[in-house]
Amino acid sequence: MDKYITIFLFLFLASCSGLEESAQKKVREQNKITRAILRESDERTLVIAPPILKPREPYPWENRWVGGHRRITKEHFRCHGKLLNPPIQIQTSDHRIVYHQDCGGIDGHSLPIKENREFIYPILVELLNTIQGATGKQVVITCGHRCPIHNTYADSSKAAGASKHQVGAEVDFYVEGMEQAPHAIIDILIKHYRENETDPAYREFHATAKGWANREIEIRHHHAHEDRDGDNQHPYPYITIELKYDRTKKRPVHYSWHEAHNSTYKY
Repeated sequence: MDKYITIFLFLFLASCSGLEESAQKKVREQNKITRAILRESDERTLVIAPPILKPREPYPWENRWVGGHRRITKEHFRCHGKLLNPPIQIQTSDHRIVYHQDCGGIDGHSLPIKENREFIYPILVELLNTIQGATGKQVVITCGHRCPIHNTYADSSKAAGASKHQVGAEVDFYVEGMEQAPHAIIDILIKHYRENETDPAYREFHATAKGWANREIEIRHHHAHEDRDGDNQHPYPYITIELKYDRTKKRPVHYSWHEAHNSTYKY
């Protein structure tokens, strides 16, 4: 009897094990079945616009060179005054002789300040870089900004008292290797305007007493040993570019005593 009970229990346990294995197999088969996920009819797919790539800003070192030479910046326009220069004698309007000391230049004051920044009219910087790029030669600025003190020291004449050098609107220069060819430099400037401007007021130049002018600038040519002042003691002919019209502000550019005397930061 015990023999039959033992056999029955063995068969029962074996059948249970088989049922469990069959159930696990069935579950595994069901887990293998995949179904697509269906969205409800009122759902909408989010549409993402393609990204707009912003052009990379140039690194500072990528724009340092024009025509194989360092790019002209407003730093090249700083006043050439030096406290070590000896005092000079000048005659006042009431015919008195007084001594006049030069300014401290780069160590004494800033460039003209506009909108809380040091300022030189950008068109002057642009035109000098245009010359440098076209010639592949270094532009030498002999006179950029002059503070009123250095302006008097460099040229005490009455006419120089209203110089636009004092407001960052005038520059004197020559080109290394082309010192004796100022007319070639002037031709580059005139060509630049004629090729890049559509307004006749900027394209066309007319003759002036000492040079050529359009609406924006006047170009003057100074012969060797002519119009020498304290900043132009070199023996070369040189060129002056004077700004006449500010196209950004849409107004003429004039010398202003208040602007000349009160626009620089004193160190």
